[in-house]
Amino acid sequence: MQRHRILIIFGVAWISALVLSWWVFTRSSAPQSRRDLVYVAAAARDLPLGRRLQAEDVKLVALERKDVPKEVFLKPADLVDRFVAVPMAASETILGRKLSAKGSGEGLSALIEPGFRAISVQVNEVSGVSGFIQPGSRVDVLFTRVFQNGDAATTTILQNVKVIAFGRKVDAGAAADPRDNAKPTVATLLVTGEQAEKLVLGGQRGRIQLVLRNSLDEEVKDLQEPIRSEDLGIEEPPKAVAAAPLRSRLVPVEMNSPPPVQKVVPPPAVKSDPREQKEDTLVRIFRGEKVTEVKFE
Repeated sequence: MQRHRILIIFGVAWISALVLSWWVFTRSSAPQSRRDLVYVAAAARDLPLGRRLQAEDVKLVALERKDVPKEVFLKPADLVDRFVAVPMAASETILGRKLSAKGSGEGLSALIEPGFRAISVQVNEVSGVSGFIQPGSRVDVLFTRVFQNGDAATTTILQNVKVIAFGRKVDAGAAADPRDNAKPTVATLLVTGEQAEKLVLGGQRGRIQLVLRNSLDEEVKDLQEPIRSEDLGIEEPPKAVAAAPLRSRLVPVEMNSPPPVQKVVPPPAVKSDPREQKEDTLVRIFRGEKVTEVKFE
């Protein structure tokens, strides 16, 4: 009897295991049509910055509706002739913000956001941060001016400006353009119209230098007073003013004429006081009560 019960328990356990396995198998192998899927456009290969999309660059991938992000494309035809504004990897979903505006043109103009302008500034090994500036970097722009007295001042005129090209390179991960020199000397910045005017004027009146900043640092501080030499503890010594040379006045003299005669003016005569003369020549002699006056001429 005991053995009969054990067999029944083992039989029920085997039947339960079979039923559970069948249920899991049917759930995992359910046809895809029962899932709420959406086919969206994705990159068929790695897409570099500035590439003009063609039909072979796009493929469709299936995503569950709940996982579909915004700004997706459902038809590959909607992506043809659009330009890549952000580099994308293969099988990455193509979103509207990763492409340039439709009809914005090709090349560098396709990377210019509405309301902004692209302007190039000349840099060297120092002002270009030794070549570490790349497309996509964020920089501040310093302006230095030297005055006529030899003093100089530096101030920050632009902050958190995006670099969209360095030389002819518009993608930080792309190979250097062979048309560029060994060291590019031009950086193209994305600025507003007012900022472009400041850059042009700064390049004409002084020297421009770029300062590389962390791409995550978006803080823009209020502009401060320019930094001068005295702020560094170096005071410009005063320059000595040269005395103006004396100019002699030349008097024209006619030829064969006698030299000019200088008139000697005698000093004015000193008039003596009559009272002082009288006191000097009159002598009084006292003899007791008798007084005798003697006058000397």
